[in-house]
This record gives sequence, structure tokens and C-alpha cells, in this order.
Amino acid sequence: MLKKYFKKYNIFIKQGRDFLLFGTLNFLITNLVLQVSLFIFKIWLATLISQSLNFIIGYFLYSKYVFKVKIGSKFRLLKYLILSLSIWYINLFLIVYFSNYFSISSNFGAGLAIPIIVIFSFFSQRFLIFRK
Repeated sequence: MLKKYFKKYNIFIKQGRDFLLFGTLNFLITNLVLQVSLFIFKIWLATLISQSLNFIIGYFLYSKYVFKVKIGSKFRLLKYLILSLSIWYINLFLIVYFSNYFSISSNFGAGLAIPIIVIFSFFSQRFLIFRK
């Protein structure tokens, strides 16, 4: 019984570590796009562009390398799309909230939103999207 618990715990830790590793790669790419886009576009469009890129990169990396599930599942892809749209909305809300509430730039607000988005994203993917 205890051995089974530790095996699940180790898998959880490995997935968390891999999620942070591949998530960092995904973050670097999509956040660069977000930060540049925030100078050019309105917040809603900048976050949509960034989240669209994040969707494409994230689905491939997380399904294949973190949670090790088959990429071809249309139902899983649909669930990931819904999660991606939810994260886009949450990200948009948080950036606007932080920018207005703390009177800071939208770029800095985007940075403050990152930890919240990462935690929500990992647990959603682990237990809802890529669950085996």
C-alpha cells in the first residue's frame, strides 16, 4: 500500500518537474510574444495571440513529454482547447485587474499573473485533460 503511494507521488513529482521544464520553454516563447504584443495591440488581442501560440506549443509538449499520452485524441484536444480559452480569459482578467488595482503597467501585471496561471494550468492538465 505504501509502495503504491510513493510510486504515484514520484510520478506526480516527475510530471511537475517536467511541466516546469517544458512550461518554461513554452513560457519564454509565448511571453516574449505577449510582451511585444502588449506594446502593439489591446490587452485582449495580445493575450489571445499569446494564448493561441501557447495552445499549439503546450498541447504538443505537455501531452507527449510531460503526461505521455497519445496526441491524436480529439476529445482531449477539445478539453485542452477549453482549458486554453479559460486560461486566456483568466490571464486577461488578472492583467487588467493587477494593472488597474495596483496602477501598474499591463506588462508588469502579466508577470504577476504567471504563477497563478501555471498552478491552475498544471492541476487542470494533470487531473482533467491528460488523465490516463
